[in-house]
Amino acid sequence: MLFFIIKIINFKPVEQFTIQRTMKKILTFGLFAIALLFSTQDITAQNTLEINAEANTKTKELRKIIKFDKEKMDDVYKAYQQYGIAYKKISGNLEENAERLEKIEKTLDEKLKAVLSEYEYHNYLELVRGL
Repeated sequence: MLFFIIKIINFKPVEQFTIQRTMKKILTFGLFAIALLFSTQDITAQNTLEINAEANTKTKELRKIIKFDKEKMDDVYKAYQQYGIAYKKISGNLEENAERLEKIEKTLDEKLKAVLSEYEYHNYLELVRGL
C-alpha cells in the first residue's frame, strides 16, 4: 500500500508539470497571436493617420491660397481624404495605373468643383493644378 501511495505522489507532480507546460505553451501562443493582431491594426491605422494628416495639410494649404470659408473646409478635407485613399491603392505602380490616376484626379476636381464657388475653383485649377 505504501508503494502505491509513493507512486501516486511521484506521478502527481509529473502530471501537473506536463499540464503547466502545456498551458504555458497555449498562453504563449495566444499572446503571440494577439500581439500579431494588434501590430496589423497599427499598420492599417498608421496608413489611415498618414492619409488624414496629408488631407489636413493639403486642405490648409489650399485654404491659404484660395481663401475659402471654414464651412467648406470639411468638404475639401473629405475630398482630399478620399483622394488619398484611392491614391494609396495605386501608388505602388503609377506607370501601369496612369489611367486610374487620371480618373482619381478628375474625381477630386469634380468634388472640389461641387464644393468651391466658380471663382475659387478657377483659382484652384490655375494656381494648384496649373491648368
